[in-house]
Amino acid sequence: MIRLLTGDDNPVVKAYLERNYMETALLSGNLARCGIDNDRMSRRSGDYYGYFSAGRLEGILAFFNLGSVVPHFEAAKAIGSFIEIMRQRRFEVLVGMKRLVEPLCLALAPYKKVRDCENSFYLVNHEIRPYSLACLHQIAAVEAVDREMALTFIVEAYRQGFKRRFNQELAVKLIEDRGLEETLLFLLINKVPVAQAIIQVASGQINQIGGVYTSEHSRGKGYCKALVAELCRQIHAAGKIPTLMVRKDNSPALRAYQALGFAYYDEYLIVKFVV
Repeated sequence: MIRLLTGDDNPVVKAYLERNYMETALLSGNLARCGIDNDRMSRRSGDYYGYFSAGRLEGILAFFNLGSVVPHFEAAKAIGSFIEIMRQRRFEVLVGMKRLVEPLCLALAPYKKVRDCENSFYLVNHEIRPYSLACLHQIAAVEAVDREMALTFIVEAYRQGFKRRFNQELAVKLIEDRGLEETLLFLLINKVPVAQAIIQVASGQINQIGGVYTSEHSRGKGYCKALVAELCRQIHAAGKIPTLMVRKDNSPALRAYQALGFAYYDEYLIVKFVV
C-alpha cells in the first residue's frame, strides 16, 4: 500500500530515515527544515508518499515543489507502487542512488522521455586528511564577503560551472534560504572570490557538500580542495560525516577528494526528463 504521509507518521518516518541515514540525507534534511506537510510556498517542501508492507514503512517517495523527485525503498516490491504515483505526477528531475533510480527509470520509459542523465560517484569521508595552501588567501563565510561580489560569483558558478539558468534573484534565494548548518564558504585572493563550496544538505548524521566551483582563471591551484578540507574539518568537529558527489568523468576533482580522505560509497544518478 502507498499513501500520502502526514504528521501522524513522523515516528515511523524518523525510524526509517535513521536506519537508512546515509542514503536519505536529502529527505531527512528537508523534512527537518520544512516538515512532512507540504508548504506550497517553499521550494524545499513537498509531498511525501510512504510505501507500507504488512504495516511497516519500507519506502518513501518525495515530490519536492522545486520539481525534483527523491525515492528510497528497502524492497524492490515498492517499485510498482512508486511508478503508479510517478505516472500521475509532473516532475523534471529524478535523483538518488543508482540502484534505486535506475529501475524506476526503466519502468518509466514508456511514459516519460529522458532528456539527460548525470552519472556521479557518491563519496564519504570518515577520516579527513588536512590540506592547506601556501599562497596568501582567506577563507570566509558568505556573510563576511562583499554582497555584490558574492552574488556575482554565485551566478557565474551556476551558469558557467553547473550549466544552469541562473540569475541574481536565485543567488539571493540560495544565500537566504539556508539552514543553520548549510555553510557557504568562499576562498578569497586579495578579497576577491575565486572559489566556493557549500553544505547543501544537513541531516542528523550527514552534511553533504556541493556547489564546488573555481573560476576558470584560478583552476589547478588547490583552491576548492582547501575549501572542501575546511568544510570537512567543521563537519567532523560537529560529530557528523561529510559526503559529496562528483561526476564520474571529472577525474581531477575525484583525485582531489580522494586525497582529502573521501572514499567510494555508491553511484548516484541525476535524471532529467522532458516536461
